[in-house]
Amino acid sequence: MLKNAVEYYQCILDNLTGGLISVDMTGKVVYVNPMAGKILHWDGIYECLDCDYDKVFKNFPALKTVISEAIETGKTIRRAEISIMHANVPLIIGYSTMHVKNHEGRDLGVSVIFQDISFVGGNKK
Repeated sequence: MLKNAVEYYQCILDNLTGGLISVDMTGKVVYVNPMAGKILHWDGIYECLDCDYDKVFKNFPALKTVISEAIETGKTIRRAEISIMHANVPLIIGYSTMHVKNHEGRDLGVSVIFQDISFVGGNKK
């Protein structure tokens, strides 16, 4: 039963309509979902697993700053925006951060969930 539960939870994360990136407290990327790659227009995003987020997201400095601040300050951000560049076109990314803790309350890492909100209701924001 546990194996099925783990697979089920993995499928939930893989099927989110928003991008999800999770980084442990040492700065290693532990999870990215398929939508994160689509939103960032990055085919090789899965190659970043177990790599330092600082190097992985060097081409996305605003996203790198969001991750860094979440780890360093311990603050949770609800509903903020950043701008990232794709092919010289700025994309407006709406995001939230959350801290991942185990059942004893120990910090395991941080996650960022995000969506491209550049076009809202068919109009450019």
